[in-house]
Amino acid sequence: MRSLSILGFLFCIAFPTDIRAQEIYPNTLTNANFLDSVNIKRYKNFIGHSRIKIEINRITGIASFYSTNLTGTLTATGEIFKNKNLTAACNLFKLNTLVRVTNLRNGTYVIVRINDRMHPNMLKKGRVIDLSQAAAKKLILNTKGIVKVTVEAIGYSKITPKA
Repeated sequence: MRSLSILGFLFCIAFPTDIRAQEIYPNTLTNANFLDSVNIKRYKNFIGHSRIKIEINRITGIASFYSTNLTGTLTATGEIFKNKNLTAACNLFKLNTLVRVTNLRNGTYVIVRINDRMHPNMLKKGRVIDLSQAAAKKLILNTKGIVKVTVEAIGYSKITPKA
């Protein structure tokens, strides 16, 4: 727990003006803070309810990772995708949201920025986030390339976390 608080402190020092933490007041604690409620309504029929659990600013489901042949393509934010960056694709969080992705099997986690969208059919399979290969390596995905995770929103930033 102590190492987590030190990591959070160091993270805030590295990005002092770019991250705006969610103010936790009873009237602001809603799905609209970080979750993309428009997309959640749009993809309601695609979400496999038995595999995906949506809570306030937290989603539990399956993570996968990008293919190597997608390097160099444009993302939803207009950036060029690079597998070496700590970025991810997700349809349920707003773009430029920083999220902590925690592997439920071994407890490891990685902080990534949502800069792209996934194909809606991925939600039918229970997949909630598609990680870059650098992020997947830190999370230690299994040989099948998928793992059960919890994705928690922690803030907004237009700057990608450093590896």
